[in-house]
Amino acid sequence: MKKVLLATTALIAASAFAAPAQAELEVSVGGFTAFQAAMFDNDLANSSDRDFQSEAQITVRADATADNGLQYGAHITLNTSTNDQFNADETAIYLAGSWGRVELGDEDGASELVVFAPTVGIGQINGSYDDYVAAPAHSLNDRGDHNFTAIDSDDATKVTYYTPKFSGFQAGVSYVPELDLGGETVTLVDGLVKDVFEVGLGYDGEFSNVQVKVGGTYVFGDAGDVLAGIEDINAWTLGAQLGYNGFRFGGSYTSNGDSLQSTGASDDDVTSWTVGATYENGPWGVGISYLNTDFDVNAVDVSGNAGGDYTAWAMGGTYTVAPGLTVGADLAFYDRDAVEDGYVFVTDVTASF
Repeated sequence: MKKVLLATTALIAASAFAAPAQAELEVSVGGFTAFQAAMFDNDLANSSDRDFQSEAQITVRADATADNGLQYGAHITLNTSTNDQFNADETAIYLAGSWGRVELGDEDGASELVVFAPTVGIGQINGSYDDYVAAPAHSLNDRGDHNFTAIDSDDATKVTYYTPKFSGFQAGVSYVPELDLGGETVTLVDGLVKDVFEVGLGYDGEFSNVQVKVGGTYVFGDAGDVLAGIEDINAWTLGAQLGYNGFRFGGSYTSNGDSLQSTGASDDDVTSWTVGATYENGPWGVGISYLNTDFDVNAVDVSGNAGGDYTAWAMGGTYTVAPGLTVGADLAFYDRDAVEDGYVFVTDVTASF
């Protein structure tokens, strides 16, 4: 499969280079800046109970269409918060046409076709609340970086192919030589995880005014020989959403199996499920969602805690004050068995451009 994907990409790239060069790239700049104020409570000694944070990104896009119909371009997403040490988040080139779309570079792969519980505004279980949750209860993510779907390659350097949409269906496949490597980083020895594939399939359609969205992903990869005793990646997620007259309901189920757990251990699977509902009407939107991640007795989380559950439920709302200006708030309650529990109330003002 790896050889076929690489050969296909080479042929598409060759056809792109042979295309007429009369077209000019049209460059556009966008992004957002967000300010948040939060109150929270947890089990840490000497814990504070309030703080501010800001988050910002800039995205630069360049797009064009050649005389032969080939669409091509690039995008660069920069993390521009004042404390960001690694500014480049995503950088990629794309080639597209009636045959589909190829993306080359550092960005999310075919796993993006997955579907899970719907959210609005800050994002409820997929939002910023976990920025205010201290490890080891939960791993920290930027807003929208969900960690309850199948283990994937994130923004590692990759090649991705997406099919055209056929009657609402679309498929994709990504290949990553070395996990967690991006940009100009090159390894000359086998890494911890190598030859990672992501396969995604999605459907987006409508029946009798009911919107239907279904998506799933399967990810597999070789744990390599550098660190012995680690299981290969073998994980999947399946989710669906239904929408009608402003209401949306849906959820997902993920099995990460024993991916990246200790080799030979029994009862070390990790599974997650989500469920949620939203309602949007004009500038308003409200949502509520629930997350459960189950660790078998010998399954270890990112902080080394074995067994038990991580649960979170969150509700929130958003309001568009003016074009490009939104305000919102989320209230989340979380619990990691025998480790930590607490709540987060976070408000947000975002200016998008």
